Amino acid sequence: MRKAITAVLTLTLAASVLTGCGGSTNSSGGTTSGGSTTAAASEEPIKIGVIAPVTGDRAEAGKSVWLSFEIAIQDINAKGGVLGRQVELVREDSKADSKEAVELAKKMVDNKDVVAVLGPMTSAEAIACSPIFDEGGLVELAPVASNNEYAVMSPWSFTVAGRQSAEMPYFVEKILSEYSDTKSIGVIYVNDDWGVSSIESLTPACEKAGIEITTAENFAAGEKDFTAILTKIRQTNPESLVIMTQAAEGSLILNQVAAMGWDVNTIGVGAMYSDQVIQLAGEKANGLVAPSCFFLSEDDAPAWEYAAKFEKEAGFKPTIHGPLSYDAALVLCDAIERADSTGREAIREALQATKGFKGLAGDYEFTEDGDMIRQYRVLQVEDGLWSAKTDYASATNVQ
Repeated sequence: MRKAITAVLTLTLAASVLTGCGGSTNSSGGTTSGGSTTAAASEEPIKIGVIAPVTGDRAEAGKSVWLSFEIAIQDINAKGGVLGRQVELVREDSKADSKEAVELAKKMVDNKDVVAVLGPMTSAEAIACSPIFDEGGLVELAPVASNNEYAVMSPWSFTVAGRQSAEMPYFVEKILSEYSDTKSIGVIYVNDDWGVSSIESLTPACEKAGIEITTAENFAAGEKDFTAILTKIRQTNPESLVIMTQAAEGSLILNQVAAMGWDVNTIGVGAMYSDQVIQLAGEKANGLVAPSCFFLSEDDAPAWEYAAKFEKEAGFKPTIHGPLSYDAALVLCDAIERADSTGREAIREALQATKGFKGLAGDYEFTEDGDMIRQYRVLQVEDGLWSAKTDYASATNVQ
């Protein structure tokens, strides 16, 4: 059950059309009371805050998040905006640093024009910022934060990523047991809040399924040379190597596995579903298996249109961060529309009540804790392309 908050703020907003410039420019709109806007603010744009890294170790993933938010808001504004008004993103660079993100969260709370915040990006940042947004009464919709401890922290904390305690049972049951028929795994995982949460959810699921974890070895974010860790894992002789990290680091791991001459099945978590893996690892990515809550295909016109816009602007294909961020912006704007208000509490209530909203990554409905139980499908790299091997499903028993 989410903890009670100490204060609820209501207000209005303002600004001009999204451009992609950073900073938080205030405007002189009216105030709100009881969740409804004044006439003075009725024609002014709506401001939504964004906290994500564009510099630092996670800048590439941050670019996927920022650009996807922009594309979503451009699409929304082209269709008339929200409540008959245009939407503007007030963007701040967190540098993927939790301390920096906390200061930006305070800045967002104090900005009376900001009605809700998209971000932060990483689980560590989102967790650090949750008490700030809770005390200030401002929605924090972190699109890709999947740490089990995040969304439960506050009624103002939300994520569309789905939590690790739901993905890992699917991963073990549907990928390790059913699809790959593996009896033992060695695990390499990034030592951050997301990676630790992943291994903590994987371990009991493997125990329940009777799958042996021969060893689980971690590394610091930003690591480039995994040879020593991979050699240690190889010595335990697992049937499959499970890779728990982002696409860029995962690609290096695939290349180094091949350079070692290690013939082992490679299985990644959801963050490994990315064309970046294929671009960076080439033929060494063939055979890689991963789960995903979405699949970019020409058969899905909206998803394919988004992917084309993204690649044109970014110069690379979207990673998992992109579609979830695009959907997060749509879900938030839908909540504002349904709230018929720009009051912070009204937006929170409407967001919590989201049900049946269809995005690029399926239907959206929040749990009581502000996260969601997603469905996934098995994907595999075959002849240099990702291929969907199963339909969407959940694990039989979700923790």
